[in-house]
Amino acid sequence: MKTTAFFTIVAVFFSILIGCVESSEIRLISPMGAAARSVVPGWGQIYTRSKVQGVVVFLSVGLLAAGGVRVDAIYRDYYNNKYIPAVFADSDQADFYFDRSNQYFKLSRFLLYAAGGIWAYSALDAYVDAHIYNARQRSKILDIDDGSLRELKQENELSKIIVPRNGYLSSLCFSFERPNRFALRGD
Repeated sequence: MKTTAFFTIVAVFFSILIGCVESSEIRLISPMGAAARSVVPGWGQIYTRSKVQGVVVFLSVGLLAAGGVRVDAIYRDYYNNKYIPAVFADSDQADFYFDRSNQYFKLSRFLLYAAGGIWAYSALDAYVDAHIYNARQRSKILDIDDGSLRELKQENELSKIIVPRNGYLSSLCFSFERPNRFALRGD
């Protein structure tokens, strides 16, 4: 029953993934929407058009969480059915069962925390990927590519640092070259 539900969820996820068709029109996506969609692991990456990364996130979070839940069940079985009776029976095996149940406890927490960490990272990654995707889309709108940026650099239109007369930078400036620290600014 659990296996059938898992494969049904995976099938629905991949059908959504395959159903996402790229269009030729330029659209911007919401970074907050991408982060919010990451409530379902991988959906934020698929929303930002990183389909392979979305599938990897979905499977890694799912497998780590499933492994963590399974190992937690083994820990509880060892603790409740072997360690506790061994303590009450004053058995020599109590220390062994405690150590074994403690190992399973640590492993289950590691797997669950790893799944949670990847899940949180995927939300942040979806947010950043949305910004990167939007920047690429805007560069398509402006018809800017790497070749035209190189031409601008060669013409020195973007390579100068603008310093106002009062000596303070009042806006964000871009520099493709390292400024000379020893140059006089009185030019």
